[in-house]
Amino acid sequence: MVNMMIYDLSISYKREDWVGMVRKTVLMDEELVQQLSVLSKKEDRDFSGSLRHALRIGLLAIQNPELTAEEIEDILEAKAELETGMVRELSLEGL
Repeated sequence: MVNMMIYDLSISYKREDWVGMVRKTVLMDEELVQQLSVLSKKEDRDFSGSLRHALRIGLLAIQNPELTAEEIEDILEAKAELETGMVRELSLEGL
């Protein structure tokens, strides 16, 4: 039998004209909680941050089955770097 743990989840989100919060209780098996705890330590995130990150990667993997999780993480990292101005798009003109 799988041991299950109850995890209270508060979700905050912002829209242009409204900020909201939803509170949910999630039932997760103990092994998943342990894996998320390890991910939290490894990536220096809190448990909720690791859960959000893993969920985001998982949902994107379902929507894009041709990509690996590592490729999805690389794309998200590149997108964040572009949005923060760390890199810029390459212009092919003049090459």
